[in-house]
Amino acid sequence: MRNYHIDNYIVLGKKYYEEDNLLKSLYYYNKAYTYGENNNIELLLEMAIVYDELNDFENAYKLYKEVLKYDDTEARAYYGIAILYDHQDKFNKAIPYYEQAIQHDPLYTKAYFFLAYAYDYIGENEKAIENYNHVLDIDPDDFWTCINLGSIYEEKDELDKALYLMERALEIDSGHFMVLFNMGVLKTKENKLEEAKSYYKRAIMLNENYPYSYLNLGVIYREQQEYKKAINIFTDGIKHNDDSVFLYYNRACCYLKVNFMEKAELDILDVLTIKPSMVEYVKDDRELQSLINYSTSIRCILEEKDFTKERYNG
Repeated sequence: MRNYHIDNYIVLGKKYYEEDNLLKSLYYYNKAYTYGENNNIELLLEMAIVYDELNDFENAYKLYKEVLKYDDTEARAYYGIAILYDHQDKFNKAIPYYEQAIQHDPLYTKAYFFLAYAYDYIGENEKAIENYNHVLDIDPDDFWTCINLGSIYEEKDELDKALYLMERALEIDSGHFMVLFNMGVLKTKENKLEEAKSYYKRAIMLNENYPYSYLNLGVIYREQQEYKKAINIFTDGIKHNDDSVFLYYNRACCYLKVNFMEKAELDILDVLTIKPSMVEYVKDDRELQSLINYSTSIRCILEEKDFTKERYNG
C-alpha cells in the first residue's frame, strides 16, 4: 500500500508538472520524498527542475547535490547545477559543471551547447566554436547551434563559414525569424542589399516584436538616402516595440534629413525619457547638433536643468 501511495504521488507530480502547475507538482513530489523516496534519483532530479523553474535555486542546488551523494557520475545533476549558475549569469561557475557532465556523458549535446554559450558569453570564442562543433558532430541538424556558431563566425568576419551554417539552419527551419534576420545581416555584409532587405522583411512578417529587424532594415534605407521609407520602417517598429530607444533615435536622424525638426525633437525627447543614460550619447552626436541648437527642451535635459517631457507636452 505504501509503494502504491508513493507511485501515485510521483504520477500526480508529473501530471501537474506537464500542466505547468509547478506548486501542485512540487507538493506531490514532496509527498513522495517524505514517504521515503529521498534516495530516488529520478524523483530528486524532477524536484530539482521544478525548484529551478520556481527560481528557488538554493533548494534545487541541494537536491542536485543529494543526487551526486548517491551517484557521483550522474551527468544530469552536474548539468542541472550548471544551469542554475547559468540562469544567474554566473558563467564562470557554470563551466566546470558542464565539463563534468560531459566527462560522465560524452554525448550530452545540451551540455556541449550551453558550455559553448557560456564560453561565448565570457569572450572565449575559440572554446565556444569547439563546443558548438561537438554538438554538430553528434547532431548535425541542431538548429540553434547552426545559428549561434554562424553568428560567431559572422562577428569574426568569416563570412563563408557563417553563410554555410545559416543556410544549413534555413534548411532545418526556414520559418524561424532568427535565421532570416541573420541571413539579412550576412547579405548586408556582402553588400547584397536587396537580398538583405528581403530577409529582414520576411523576419518582420514572422515576428513583429523583434526590434532589430526593423532597425537593420531601416538603416539600409537610411544609408541609401531613402529617408521616408526608413521613417516608415522605424515607425512600424516603434508601433510594435515602443520601448526600443534605437528606433526612435534613428527615426529622429531621418526626420532631420527631411527637415522635420519638431518630429525629430519629439523622438529624441522620447529617447531621453525612456533611457536617461543616453544623454552623453546624444550630446556627443554631431549629426544631432542642429537639433540641439534648435530645441530648448533637449538642451535643458543635456544641461541637467529642471525639465520633464511631461511638462514640455503640457
